[in-house]
Amino acid sequence: MRALLFDPYCGASGDMILGALIDLGADLEYVRSAVESVGCRLEVNERRFDHIRAIRVKVISDKSFRSLGGAIDILKASALTSRALERALRILDIMASAESKVHGVDRENARFHEMGSLDALADIAGSCAAMESLDVKRILSIAPSVGGGITDTSHGMLPVPAPATLEILRSHRIPWRGGPVAHELLTPTGAAILAASVDTFLDHHPEIVTERVGYGAGSREIGMPNLLRAILGEIPHHMQHDRVVQIETNVDDVTGEILGSLIDMLMKEGALDVTVVPAVMKKGRSGSVISIISRENDARKLSAVLMRETGSLGVRVFPALHRLIAERRIESVEVMGRSVPVKIGSIGGEIISVKPEHDVCRRIAEELNIPVKDIIRIASEKGWRIAGRKID
Repeated sequence: MRALLFDPYCGASGDMILGALIDLGADLEYVRSAVESVGCRLEVNERRFDHIRAIRVKVISDKSFRSLGGAIDILKASALTSRALERALRILDIMASAESKVHGVDRENARFHEMGSLDALADIAGSCAAMESLDVKRILSIAPSVGGGITDTSHGMLPVPAPATLEILRSHRIPWRGGPVAHELLTPTGAAILAASVDTFLDHHPEIVTERVGYGAGSREIGMPNLLRAILGEIPHHMQHDRVVQIETNVDDVTGEILGSLIDMLMKEGALDVTVVPAVMKKGRSGSVISIISRENDARKLSAVLMRETGSLGVRVFPALHRLIAERRIESVEVMGRSVPVKIGSIGGEIISVKPEHDVCRRIAEELNIPVKDIIRIASEKGWRIAGRKID
């Protein structure tokens, strides 16, 4: 499977992402037309950092805007295709939501701390055009480095990561690390582009057969090569992979009702899966083994919920388990005038699973007073037909 891997060991900004994608071989004319259609001019130059060649892009504009509505209008009138425009608007929405949350204002009045001019908007449009032209099936990224210290913004002096950047990382559950220098390395625009584009964030390089490598240069001198590396290649096994944590505890004094509510509570708090297995404890007592699969950054929170709700005095944590998962996407099918989400799983383009959302099927069955199995059957049949038409 053709994949794009970002390696933001020195953070990421809009211009660094755009430069790296151009260096990878993105269609420069399409990128240039996208940038020019939002009222900017694009300069593309080569730079060298300790003998490493990189692409430095510079967006030139004397126009400015501040409102979300103005930015949306500019993007909708741009040369982006519908696919690239959808991603660009999603990036803008992520930035507006973060600024709104941080500053306590409504989204329309959110003041973008990087957007005194059209530069950031042009970086967004250009990056979306570039990613579309590369035509990859998956986009991956190593957890970005954010830098450290204090940065000067239109909102004044702010800690690194800047509040808007940190809110994007938080709201999209993006893992990150500090350093390696005391500068702002990950900007709100860079974080938003990654949040809207990356399918999976990793803490290490995946198995990938490299086709091309691109370097995008940052504008600041930071005492080390200020570069974003992007890798284009093939992922050989056609499966996503990530790292999870397994949390376990044994209980022998918890009722079935409490276990049922505990499962619901853990899933709402972010658990990926929860299982309860009957077991025989010491002294022949009957009990249960509760097992939780969790993202690494949710492990402490879920452990606390587990201990609080069961009264357990301790839990076992098995860190850094590698999980291989099939590619998944959600399609919608119509059943008796109602929309049913269907999860489609595949490996290397081969469909292996089509499952309608059970809760939705049950609700429709109750509304129409027909067996839920009939709704599931109809949705499954339609899901398989859609899946067959859309195999890559």
